[in-house]
Amino acid sequence: MVRYVKIFLVLCIGFWGLLGTLGNLSDVQGVYDTVSAVASMSSVPEGAGPPWRTTSAVVIWAGVCLIVVGKLTALLGGGLGGAMMLRHARGSREEFARAKTWAVAGCGATFGLLILSFTIIAEGAFFMFFSPQYGGAGELAFRLAGSFGLITLFVAQAEPG
Repeated sequence: MVRYVKIFLVLCIGFWGLLGTLGNLSDVQGVYDTVSAVASMSSVPEGAGPPWRTTSAVVIWAGVCLIVVGKLTALLGGGLGGAMMLRHARGSREEFARAKTWAVAGCGATFGLLILSFTIIAEGAFFMFFSPQYGGAGELAFRLAGSFGLITLFVAQAEPG
């Protein structure tokens, strides 16, 4: 039963990645505009933020790509990893442990990308928390990262005897 709980949780991360990827790719201009608003620090009072406010298209596109890569990582790690786990759900402990490799790697990388893109870059470097419009995105990313991190740790643990 524990194996199926792990598979379900990993597939949930994959489903989040699917929805996020489709949403981001269906509105690339909206993602670009959001990253642009955060990078320009338009909500940060003059003198309150660091000196690296930017409207550079290179920086903004790098942010857009980081967001999409994070969602694709969740989709691939959760989707493929969950499918591999499901395929080996009735296998030996060793087989199931090997099947978890992509899930643990993908879900762990998704955790890291959420922390990097939102907590470190958007909030830490570009003070996104000042924005009444986008501040909630950082809070959501933090909750998701915490959930995904806990799921990754749970999935990585060996199943009981």
